[in-house]
Amino acid sequence: MSFSICPIGGLGQIGSNMMEVKSTASSFIIDCGILFPYEDTFNINYLIPNFEDLERPECIIITHGHEDHIGALGHLIEKFPGITIYAPPFARELIRRKFEFYPRKLSFKLKTQVDEAIEIDHLKIDYIRVNHSIPDTFGIFITNLQTQTGLFYISDFKVDPKARLEKPFDFKKLEKLSKGLKKRVLMPDSTNITSSVAKTPSEEDLVPQIQKHIASEHQRVFITTFSSNIHRIQNILERSKGSGRKCVLYGRSMKNYWETAYDAGIVDSLDDFYDVSEVDSEKDKLTVIVSGCQGDFRSTFRRISMGQDSWFKPNKNDLFLLSSKSIPGNEKKIGLCLNELSREGVQIITASDDLIHASGHACKEDLSMVLDSYKPDIVIPIHGESFFLERHQRWLGSVAPKAKAFKILNYQEFDLESNHIQYREEKAPILIQGQAMILDRDAIRERRKIAEAGYVLITIVHNKSKILAKQVLTEGITFQEGLPYEKFEKNIFQIIQKDFKPSKAGTEQVRVNSRRLFVDLLGIKPVVKVATILLK
Repeated sequence: MSFSICPIGGLGQIGSNMMEVKSTASSFIIDCGILFPYEDTFNINYLIPNFEDLERPECIIITHGHEDHIGALGHLIEKFPGITIYAPPFARELIRRKFEFYPRKLSFKLKTQVDEAIEIDHLKIDYIRVNHSIPDTFGIFITNLQTQTGLFYISDFKVDPKARLEKPFDFKKLEKLSKGLKKRVLMPDSTNITSSVAKTPSEEDLVPQIQKHIASEHQRVFITTFSSNIHRIQNILERSKGSGRKCVLYGRSMKNYWETAYDAGIVDSLDDFYDVSEVDSEKDKLTVIVSGCQGDFRSTFRRISMGQDSWFKPNKNDLFLLSSKSIPGNEKKIGLCLNELSREGVQIITASDDLIHASGHACKEDLSMVLDSYKPDIVIPIHGESFFLERHQRWLGSVAPKAKAFKILNYQEFDLESNHIQYREEKAPILIQGQAMILDRDAIRERRKIAEAGYVLITIVHNKSKILAKQVLTEGITFQEGLPYEKFEKNIFQIIQKDFKPSKAGTEQVRVNSRRLFVDLLGIKPVVKVATILLK
């Protein structure tokens, strides 16, 4: 294969974006992101693509700085120390900061080369500026110099000609790079393919409604949005200053992204915001831009909503704007926060009530603009759940009938010259917990069982001839008046006396029969462990 691609993550789910691109004698990676679990349970921090069988790539090329595109880089670098990462300026600074807090030392080279092509084997790689909900987002244009096949990869984009903090989608560069190609392949974003909205709004389209709410009579206006959306935060700041409000960035991620934007030269000042300690949270007219818009367990948004924040307690004089939409799976967490705010009489405005949120992803008109400009021969929808990819493929049949649309999923390698799909062995994502440590799936199954039915530890102290002591400890099990703990302890002691022998088989017999006791009497199946201590 002289030119092929294989998604390692990101096709079939939203998140964990990672694409391997292969030439005749080399390869490189586009993006390396994480996938957040749907539930805040079992202490899973995030999931990463499984790249254990991956051969060492020439480099890693990053499209932008969202966590679902850069979050797994540390793990990949541990596998391939010393590797070179190419990233746009804002993503570069986010990566640099991220690696400062990585629990283990990393060896890597971090470069920015967005205006000059990168050459690997017979492939030429160019960055093409696009628009998104985070600054410095780029599509990747790859040219096979041997066959004059071009691939335009744009996993996250929209077309926003009004954008203030960045240049518009660079259609001129796209047309220049695609001129004279014998074959054109497009891999576009599928996130909004089912949306009823025809054209993704510009960030500037939100300004009138944001201005209206900030200029209201409410004492405090709280606004949740994604911390990486520097465009929106800038607009909120300017509207707040114009309305005589002190503006507070509240939450660690909010401050981190804004400081990084300053380091990357995207915003001009760190002094426009007030620290929470510099304002009177009860008397000042405030705009508080709050992190944690998805309602995660320890987030600032959730803490304020639950009345657990040390600075801000919600009341009936507050206005809360949800300038974001829920990531699939987070609806219940956000709903919990909204219910708690409603109990306190807070007025709430969501994106379904007013135009206070704009997606960072292409709707059908945005996609059509790219199709009209590039005129691809092959289209492979990406960045979406399997249902989105199928709908995108179907839509392409009606708007671009001359192009062949292919649906591929993770670990399906597509030869861009022959249009042949080769199926690799699919691997489940890797679970990460704590200090960026891999969590075995058997451990998750064990945690799930304990969470569902509790835990029993039986300890037996014995010598070669007799039992010397025994103990039963339980966690997460509720005993009833008619079935007290003492009854279970007595019955388990009887099981030990009857079944225990100083052998593996004897220990297992105690475990099985003790568990059956809980099934028979309580109808639950707790995790039962038997520990034996041999005294000589």
